Amino acid sequence: MGLVQVVSAQSLRIVNAASLSSVSVSPGSIISIFGTQLNAGVAFASNVQTPSTTLGGVSVAIGGAAASLFYVSPTQINAVVNPATPAGSQTVTVTSATSGTHTGTVTIDANAAPGLFSLFGTGTRDGAILNAITFLLGDFSTRTANSPTYLALFATGLNTAVAPTVTIGGVDAQVVFWGAAPCCAGLQQINIMLPDSLAGAGRVPIVVTSNGQASNTVQVVLLPPSGSGPFSSDQPNQTRSRELSSLAYVSGTSLVLSADENDDVVRVVDVSSKQVTRVITLPNGANPDGIAVDATGKIAAVAESGRGKVAILDLTAWTVKGEVATAGGPVAVAIAGTQAVVVNQDAGSVSIVDLTAGTLQKTLPVGHGPFGVAADASTHMAYVTNEDDGTISVIDLAGLTVARTITLGANMRPEAIALVGGTPVAYVALPAAGPNGQVLVVNVTTGATLSTVAVNPANNSGTSAIVYFNSKLYFANQAGGSVSVLPFDPATGLPSGSPTTIKVDLGARAMTIDAKDNLLIVSNEGSGTLVLIDLATGSIAGRINAVQTSADDSQDDHSDRGKASNAPTLASLSPVSGKVGATVNLTITGTGLTGASQVMFIDQSSMHGEGHGKGEEDHSAGNDIAVSNIQVNSAGTQLTATVAIAANAQPGPRLVKVVTPNGETSGQMAVANTFTVMP
Repeated sequence: MGLVQVVSAQSLRIVNAASLSSVSVSPGSIISIFGTQLNAGVAFASNVQTPSTTLGGVSVAIGGAAASLFYVSPTQINAVVNPATPAGSQTVTVTSATSGTHTGTVTIDANAAPGLFSLFGTGTRDGAILNAITFLLGDFSTRTANSPTYLALFATGLNTAVAPTVTIGGVDAQVVFWGAAPCCAGLQQINIMLPDSLAGAGRVPIVVTSNGQASNTVQVVLLPPSGSGPFSSDQPNQTRSRELSSLAYVSGTSLVLSADENDDVVRVVDVSSKQVTRVITLPNGANPDGIAVDATGKIAAVAESGRGKVAILDLTAWTVKGEVATAGGPVAVAIAGTQAVVVNQDAGSVSIVDLTAGTLQKTLPVGHGPFGVAADASTHMAYVTNEDDGTISVIDLAGLTVARTITLGANMRPEAIALVGGTPVAYVALPAAGPNGQVLVVNVTTGATLSTVAVNPANNSGTSAIVYFNSKLYFANQAGGSVSVLPFDPATGLPSGSPTTIKVDLGARAMTIDAKDNLLIVSNEGSGTLVLIDLATGSIAGRINAVQTSADDSQDDHSDRGKASNAPTLASLSPVSGKVGATVNLTITGTGLTGASQVMFIDQSSMHGEGHGKGEEDHSAGNDIAVSNIQVNSAGTQLTATVAIAANAQPGPRLVKVVTPNGETSGQMAVANTFTVMP
């Protein structure tokens, strides 16, 4: 009896494989098809230069034209659209020898927007970018061995008949090559030369425009020239261990919180004494991107892009109260009352968190590549910019719904958004649009774009961050290392004058207002400094080294994490050994063990550098010791767990490390944290 072919009722999702945009795809481009039960097994193409039209018993036809297949699985198929596929809305038919036939639709358009590949496969955050000479990943200097640095970007759906343009932080980069990549069908490569003006810009957006169509946005980190950063030992093209990301003011004080995305910490900076006074450590790999403080100054929320969580900080005890799981790639957060609105860039969603209860209220799908958020506690509304859709999602925080969507334009790539209090006006930054600092003025009630304002008269950078205070708007021109000041009418929210510029330091990425001291605080990623601007005079009132404490070792490493007052400690283990194949009940004593999620047994002989930054210890553990039933007492001073040692476990000492929301116990082996596996 033969196999019965069944047409699936599911609706397949077909997207550009790089950007994950479902608007349209071009002939010859790489696509991803998402669904369920597409095939019983997994198969990979043996030849990616000329992949076959059948793979693992699966074939795909688009508008009747057979597609070439890279990969098939039960939930995803990667394919190359046949260059002969007709234009317009076409039926996609997936035929599987094991699961029948599945159908969907896709729009084929020769002028579809190109997609840029990212490291995470989401079309967001870090781009899949190589040094075009050394073929190495990483953060990049604008010069290598006293010559310009060349980067290779990877795309699909690029119209190679015309030269693309590439902007980095709004600055044009010289394109020296574009065309088919040698490795794979449907893949294109773009080589660019980094301009010297971008040195020290920090994490900035890259957008490719081909035949008038803008790609999705990915990011790259551009390092300062040797000797211009906070650590003299830093070398070109070497990822730093400390990278400033976001900034938030603690109301009623002279304190600001500075998040460090590579060091996995939040530093407390006393503006009045001009120094870092405290380090709050987060779990390894947290990659804190966004931070916000509530109106009371007692609670902060930190978007942990590397963990898919938001950390809730107690600013009276200076500890992490806990973490709440959100979704992939949280990069920004705003607080309205007791609600935190967390933007999940990779997942295309927004999570609303109850800060009092420490619980997730709801996660809402928004547009593609959400980036920035502004929240209004008085109206219970939040506004989220969807960078790769060119839209703004309006969130009803009371009803926990997406109330409506504001369309800005298909080629708009909005990032930061700031509301002008008392008016329906928002200012929206378009950092990739060009070097003149383009900003949209939007009525968020009607959805109308009122005007486009160029806020950077120096014409050397797009705008990355926006804050407003006392009838003035402040814009950070990240690649230009400056801040623009724009007066506006508080009655209408509209500009009332021309912008002026204040030069700050390299990589002006984030800002906040210190209302007590009447200062604008600017966080500069390239220099590792906070620049203080007197709001009364517009002059620079001082600078603060924001990546070091007075007790630091002055090295670009992660040493300050272990010295954080909130970090957990481990005092003793019982028992201190166990035999191969045995199961033991382990008791750990220490401090700050509350919320422990993992107990790791690390074989020191296999440790190697990993993670972001330099000198990072290996925080991973093997799979030959399984830990379950983790319980912690109410004081956080004792942890019990069941430890099963595999029969094939290698005898010898293991470093025991406990992972909590407040970071991990010490990575330095000592008597107190050593467990020995016995033969």
